[in-house]
Amino acid sequence: MASSSLHRHVADALGRQVAGGDLAAGSVVNLADLEREHGVSRTVAREAMRLLESLGMVEARRRVGLIVAPPEHWNVLSPQVIEWRLSGPGRDAQLRTLLDLRVAVEPMAARGAAEHATDAERQRLVMLAERLLEMGRAGLGQTEEYLETDVEFHQTMLRSSGNEMLAALAQVVKSVMVARTRLGLSPSDPVQAVLEHHVTTARAIRERMPEAAEVYARLLVSRVRAEFVLPG
Repeated sequence: MASSSLHRHVADALGRQVAGGDLAAGSVVNLADLEREHGVSRTVAREAMRLLESLGMVEARRRVGLIVAPPEHWNVLSPQVIEWRLSGPGRDAQLRTLLDLRVAVEPMAARGAAEHATDAERQRLVMLAERLLEMGRAGLGQTEEYLETDVEFHQTMLRSSGNEMLAALAQVVKSVMVARTRLGLSPSDPVQAVLEHHVTTARAIRERMPEAAEVYARLLVSRVRAEFVLPG
């Protein structure tokens, strides 16, 4: 295995331990232990730790070495951190916060898209929404094609919003949508109202109706949020 793959493998294993709470905040991470546990060189162990340090999950302290940082220091919008957190015992809480984020930002993205999207983007959104409706009615809500179409719809809306901050969240939204499907939380028969809200949102964007686009998008993501029965 190449060095770059090795250090990512080590970082992935350690990241899951940190995100899952197996390594609590304040725990010391010893490079020698990493070398021994994973059978890698000191260089690979250091590269793995640099990756985690760049994500705010570990930090260097004088006379102590590398320690696990508290969650408030983590780059919680990193798709990698999101994946690690969704794979651990805090999955439900992470899903809830990500869905809340979507409810907060996607209506504004829809408003922006109605004002700033290109003609090609407007037509694409309508096509994607109508395809989702078709597949949803056919009971294909858990298929890879449905997921890819749904992800493209929401990412296109964010990226065509005319707001670079909203556009930067496209990968975050993809992460939660992919995780939702991979965890078996996507219904094979999506709620009809959710499918229809995709279409009405897209059509409002196409017709350059920002207020309507915002309202329909809020109905869409709020209904998606309501479909998940999560603790808390």
